Amino acid sequence: MNEKAAQKLSLARTKLILEHGFFGLLALRLQFVERVDIPTLAVDGKHIFYNPDFVLSLPDKIAQSAVAHEVMHCVLAHISRRGSRDPKKWNVAGDYALNQILVDSGFTLGDNWLIDNKFEGMSADEIYNLLPDGSGDKGGEEALDEILPGDTAESAVMETEWILATIQAANEVKKAGKLPQTLERFVEQTTKPQVNWREQLRRFVNQLSRDDYNWMRPNRRYLSAGLYLPGMYSEKMGPLVNAIDTSGSISQRTLDVFGTEITAAWDAARPEKLYNIYCDAEVNHVDEFTAGDVLKFKMYGGGGTDFCPPFEYVEEKNITPACFIYLTDGYGDFPKTPPNYPVLWCMTTDVVAPFGETIRIED
Repeated sequence: MNEKAAQKLSLARTKLILEHGFFGLLALRLQFVERVDIPTLAVDGKHIFYNPDFVLSLPDKIAQSAVAHEVMHCVLAHISRRGSRDPKKWNVAGDYALNQILVDSGFTLGDNWLIDNKFEGMSADEIYNLLPDGSGDKGGEEALDEILPGDTAESAVMETEWILATIQAANEVKKAGKLPQTLERFVEQTTKPQVNWREQLRRFVNQLSRDDYNWMRPNRRYLSAGLYLPGMYSEKMGPLVNAIDTSGSISQRTLDVFGTEITAAWDAARPEKLYNIYCDAEVNHVDEFTAGDVLKFKMYGGGGTDFCPPFEYVEEKNITPACFIYLTDGYGDFPKTPPNYPVLWCMTTDVVAPFGETIRIED
């Protein structure tokens, strides 16, 4: 092990505790591990992996920023929230999101670290949707480090632990009067409890998934032991239909946030097909996606508002949705007769639809 590199990182963390207490306390949760097979740094929520030559090339101030950078990947849940998104592009988006926070908190960034004022205040999810394909590849914008996701179930637990640790660190530093105002606002926004419309949306979709236990298909693992236990079987979920109000009442930012959650539900429920129907007073555009496709969300149209055309489109095309989700502000003409499949209205206002389930979403 390169002792000089290890000592440099240890000193950087100590200075963080003294000069940037919030970041320093959270850095104590991460163990430094030398790895010569990575070019710079990597993080998995438990460790900071580092190339000793890279660490020794950093000025002391930038070494502190580098440790804080890895901490923020954990605080912002970049490890657990990637899902099926392109790893390099996701890492670039994460760097843009967190480097702005570091600058606002008084850190100095290294050469070629990613930062752009146009992304200020945006999450990695929102930035990802704005980046071109190929981001993160050599020759283009490159992230400082690597994000190494672990087991999905373990990542979810780790995300919760980091939220709690973030709140505790902020409270400790705040008691000493050393939590910058910009960072205090960030922590409040990141950790404040709210009615989680995201969970409601995922529950609505996942409850219609066809994964189940079946006695007609026994678990073969236990047959040799004389135990006849039900086995898990999975049939593909039927089509998922999203209708998106493009009359001008839905912003691209709201659509990006909504699209992120639909993508997560798509990954979890695995429907056989997904239809995005863009409609104002009429259907303007329809995108169809199947397994393996990368979901994309883009505004089309911009006229009046009528909620009936997407339902009529589904009927005309003989589509039988497993569920139908409508993103809108709720101001328009509803169908007079409810369809015979589940409908979830994602409202950006307090309007409640006359049928189906309604949730209030915020971006």
